[in-house]
Amino acid sequence: MGESKIELEGKTFVVSDIHLRRNDSRKKIFIDFMEEYKRKGNIILLGDIFDLWIGVNLDMQSNFQEFIKVIEKGKNQIIYVEGNHDFHLTWLDELGVVRTTEKEILLNGKKFLISHGDIYSGELSHRIYRKALIKTEKIFKIMVNGYFDRSINRIGEVFVSISRRKYMHPVASKKRNKIFSSMLSNAIQIAKEKKLDGVIFGHCHIPSFIKVEGKIYLNSGFWSENYGTYIEIQDSQNITIKTWER
Repeated sequence: MGESKIELEGKTFVVSDIHLRRNDSRKKIFIDFMEEYKRKGNIILLGDIFDLWIGVNLDMQSNFQEFIKVIEKGKNQIIYVEGNHDFHLTWLDELGVVRTTEKEILLNGKKFLISHGDIYSGELSHRIYRKALIKTEKIFKIMVNGYFDRSINRIGEVFVSISRRKYMHPVASKKRNKIFSSMLSNAIQIAKEKKLDGVIFGHCHIPSFIKVEGKIYLNSGFWSENYGTYIEIQDSQNITIKTWER
């Protein structure tokens, strides 16, 4: 899963935390985004693209056939970094798309770490959750049938719905800011230890471009129902947080 060295040249676009659901009204926007930007450069999907997609999941595949076709055509330009809502996506391996949970890459000659970032959020629950899930990939690869997929999706949707309501509560803004601070602090430490030029995270839904002692720290933000953010990287001197609106 994404063990080879990766070097990206030219423009690179980074997007995360779209949280697409089945029958989502933003499906076409996302497909159009993918079609347009894979013609312009590389795309890093930085996790939580889907609200819940675990394993092969034929039920989700049938709902997102257009997306699968798009990434298969652009497989040499796309990196999929799994998040805490979309993981064990072994079907990407069969398409030839690079899949990883975290990776150091070269972006126009600069060394970056790309990760969804939840394990650096300071939330103990996420670290435990991630460690437990790593061990389940083989189970989700073997258990492929319509009943299993639909059951997992229904159960998952209940938990995701609870999480979403909690996350949208006004009090949650303080939590998001705390998570952002923890992620930034960890990113700075990682960059120093690994001698990186920068770190790119998602997860906290706060788009950002910060420079500390010459090193670059980016967060791709999120997509709501009516607008969204993404990162455009031309080179280390030309990085922009961009938005789209309906």
